[in-house]
Amino acid sequence: MNRIRFVTLVVVAALLILAGAGSIGAQQPTQELVQDPAQGQAITPEMEVDGATLQQWLHSGDPRLAAWAADFARRNHDATILAELPSWLEKWPIPLGADDGKSVSAANAVLDALIQENAQVPVSTIVAIAPRFPAQAAILISRLPLSESRSALGDWTLNNGGSWARGTLARIAFMMLAKDPELKGAPSRESFGVVARTVADSENKIQITVRAAGNIGGGSGGSAFCGDSLGAKPVEGWPPIYTYDLVENDSPPGAVTVVELDGDRIVSRRLDENAGWGSCYGVKPLDPVTRHRLIAFWLGVRVVDMSWHPVDNFTIVWSDRAGYDAELGKIVEGQREKLKATVQTLQQRGYLTESAASGLMPRLVVTVECEIDPCPLQ
Repeated sequence: MNRIRFVTLVVVAALLILAGAGSIGAQQPTQELVQDPAQGQAITPEMEVDGATLQQWLHSGDPRLAAWAADFARRNHDATILAELPSWLEKWPIPLGADDGKSVSAANAVLDALIQENAQVPVSTIVAIAPRFPAQAAILISRLPLSESRSALGDWTLNNGGSWARGTLARIAFMMLAKDPELKGAPSRESFGVVARTVADSENKIQITVRAAGNIGGGSGGSAFCGDSLGAKPVEGWPPIYTYDLVENDSPPGAVTVVELDGDRIVSRRLDENAGWGSCYGVKPLDPVTRHRLIAFWLGVRVVDMSWHPVDNFTIVWSDRAGYDAELGKIVEGQREKLKATVQTLQQRGYLTESAASGLMPRLVVTVECEIDPCPLQ
């Protein structure tokens, strides 16, 4: 009888243990947590991590651990880990396609640590990350003296077009080099041709409207484009990840100036990678308007005081064909003289050599719109 009671107690104890285990399992959090491979603990921002562990995380090949290493290095001002981040960026693979999100997030964390800690990043690293992270590249290169950045900036001016990143970096590079003392006199290899290429690629569009006598015509409207990025759910087990973008002639809270030229200012914004954002102040590409601003700066005059503009409007009141031809020729020749004078002034100010100025002139484009029905020009 005693033996039966003993066995019953053992069975009851076993059932209690199993029930307790099930209860413990049910209480485990459903959130996926990154584990410290050395200690098996969940990683939290509050935990203390030594340098050896951070190095292990950084070089583990795991994007989440690398992001945590960068996050701790930023918050703890860990100079040793921060010094390793540039070389890590140059070696870090970011595959193309749908599966690159984690790799990009890890790189964003590393770049954020370098930017927030105001670390000096080698030009080679900046050039390596520029195609994928143009905003961060622009921020980092803006902190270098021209003696170190001139070569990369010169390459960016030659690599304009084909993508938003290339166009944006080319625009920023032209603005940064615009103040370069080496643009005058005997320019260096990197800055040689910057002014000449700007002038050659600039444009003066003459818009001529032909109207009947007494018809004053109307105005024209404008439009703006605003870009938006949709938000996403934060990835569980990761530290907060921040990215950057660039806006022009806007002053959002916390914005940092990347480059400023004669009142035209491009700034950077630090943004939560998973939050949606947008702006109606995106960086304008190199186009007739932005090239015109550069030329005005080199001439030392305000944009509004330039003798010609990217678009100049003229009206010809129709009398007869001879009168129209004479007026058209007068307008075109007058604009041509203004463009030639611009090149001559740039040469006098030391921005163009005599050989570079020879035959150089912005493109002159003439468009004619006839508002008479039927149009006598046809």
